[in-house]
Amino acid sequence: MADCKYCGKSAGIFSHSHKECEEKHSQGLVILEGAAKSYFNGKTQLQELARVLAAVKSGNYIKDDDIALISSACIDEWIEGIHRPFHSYQLTSLKDYISCVGVPYDAINASGTLDKVCQKMMKGFIADYFTGQKSLQRAMQISQQIMKALPISRQKEEEVYYDMLGNAGKNFTKDGYLSPSEQQKIDDFMQETGISMQNLPAKFKGTPIEEIGQSSILNALQNGTQSKFRINAPVLLTKGETALWSYNGVTMYQEKVTRHYVGRTGGFSFRIIKGVTYRTGGFKGHPVETSSMENMGVGSLYITDKNIIFMGQQRSIKVPYNKIIGINPYSDGMEVQRDGNNVKRLAFQGFDCSFVLNVISMLNNS
Repeated sequence: MADCKYCGKSAGIFSHSHKECEEKHSQGLVILEGAAKSYFNGKTQLQELARVLAAVKSGNYIKDDDIALISSACIDEWIEGIHRPFHSYQLTSLKDYISCVGVPYDAINASGTLDKVCQKMMKGFIADYFTGQKSLQRAMQISQQIMKALPISRQKEEEVYYDMLGNAGKNFTKDGYLSPSEQQKIDDFMQETGISMQNLPAKFKGTPIEEIGQSSILNALQNGTQSKFRINAPVLLTKGETALWSYNGVTMYQEKVTRHYVGRTGGFSFRIIKGVTYRTGGFKGHPVETSSMENMGVGSLYITDKNIIFMGQQRSIKVPYNKIIGINPYSDGMEVQRDGNNVKRLAFQGFDCSFVLNVISMLNNS
């Protein structure tokens, strides 16, 4: 005999619940969901929510797991419907709700619902900083208050900072130029939040965040100053050389030239003695060369103020800028032609080469 999972009394041999108990439970879920949505819409007071909660817990077999699932779904719907500018009463309402339902914070946040609320609110106030509506100090002060009420991991906190940095970069670089005031805003933000262009998380590679760093470097080169954005390159640099940028997962190709002869054979053969044949004439032909690009492996491409350096498992090479006589840009890389006799062409694939072209152009004009 199995017991009813709701009332705990015998439910028969082949059942785990009474039909009446099941219906009561379903009814309780609907009532609780309606009350929670009404609360977040501002139509139900906290006291009324507490009354409804107590009623369904005692009369409809509603458990903590049910409350956590409904709360998560209602908070998800609520946070999707609110937008900047955010207000302190919204955070207070959420804190009061969590306290009222009385289930563990982690249970409501099992699918990351509360993390999402925290991140969205933080982004709103940080956006106010980048748009000039709030000071950095005030934006960060509010962000700390939000994180105190809705704790998130350092990783998720940094995701917010990188996301907002990327948004700022996208807006700031629309005209292809990063003004001194925009650069200062970015510098102050990165210093305050402790994030860095070095070891950028993989999900932010190729985003406007990189454009910010590259714009800063190009501005510094143009003005003859040192950029604040540098990388630690695991390569031996020459005296006074600075590593500016790096690309990972780049494939290098090197030109391979093969030579063979084509032509025809002339003359005729005649037998001298048994087993010995003599042939007149000979082979008339000419050499033909074919060129192809041979895959030399995957590695990292470092852009310095003096060289392009490729570091791979199979092959590494340094190409000084003063030895480059031409670059053919591609949508996903570039081909480099070098000065010198019998020097083979090189190609690098797996990145946007516009930054490299700008660096070389500015260095040549400096």
